[in-house]
Amino acid sequence: MEATDLTRRMNEFCQVASEVLRDVQDITDQQVKHWIVNPFLITLGWDPHDKKQVFLDFPVKADHGHADYALLDVSGRPRLILEVGSGDDLTSKAEEAGKKAKGVGAPLALLTNGRDFSLWYIGGDEPATPLFVLPLKELADNAEALLGLTVEYRLSDTGINQLRKSAIRLAVLQMLEENSEKTFDAMVNWVQSQVAPGALDETTEQAIRDATMIWLTEEHLTMPAFSGGVDARRPNELRPTTARDWDSFPKGPNGTFQYKYDATKTLDLRQPPKEVKAALRVQGLRTPTATSFGGFYYSLRQRAGLPTGSS
Repeated sequence: MEATDLTRRMNEFCQVASEVLRDVQDITDQQVKHWIVNPFLITLGWDPHDKKQVFLDFPVKADHGHADYALLDVSGRPRLILEVGSGDDLTSKAEEAGKKAKGVGAPLALLTNGRDFSLWYIGGDEPATPLFVLPLKELADNAEALLGLTVEYRLSDTGINQLRKSAIRLAVLQMLEENSEKTFDAMVNWVQSQVAPGALDETTEQAIRDATMIWLTEEHLTMPAFSGGVDARRPNELRPTTARDWDSFPKGPNGTFQYKYDATKTLDLRQPPKEVKAALRVQGLRTPTATSFGGFYYSLRQRAGLPTGSS
């Protein structure tokens, strides 16, 4: 499954799930499972009705209880424990979910109340590490970070390493939004101290270096050493925007959009992604995270009826 395809699927899922949460008062755990979690798994390519993929009420011998869901690899081993709760505080439930995951030898635990999705990595004897906490409305914008959860990877080591790298990249990119100029190695060392202090395994170290390089590549034109003049702005000076902030531009051809909050700002989605991102920056705008631009670009092109398969 490609990132653009997952973005499309997540957009459709989020729209329906949001309507459920809007229409159902005091939603129960069972309703979250049927109306949100099962469709979420289907969106990622999993079949909740195939016990060789998704095992409901998976027994956990360590505490004689069960996990709401277990996602299995091709050998039938549980690799992700999924716990459902209708309350607001997912973090308080992470410790219990981590114990269940360790009890069955699963390296991942996912918690959701339908409104937020919290993924944790459980490695060896170390405490559970949060990979991400994403609100429902931000899943589509961060579809690329969820690719490792799709059924194609079947939660193999490759898929889990991709999830860890994607999560670290998101954290690093957000941190570097407010970072002052440093050498590349200084940035890596600084990010390590903030995100993953202590000894690093190969996956963590490479993810930090990759994310730092992505940030440098994306943002170097706004740094004083590379800027073309006094008007260059740093990322934290750009206003975040999402696809919902744009309407079809009535005075332009199909594929052009106007910013709801400033009629002077327009975008031509008939252009390639690079040009659209540059046009956003010129107008003082950016997407909420460095990895969410793909979802932004795809959503507007889909709304305009433009081709999306190769975007």
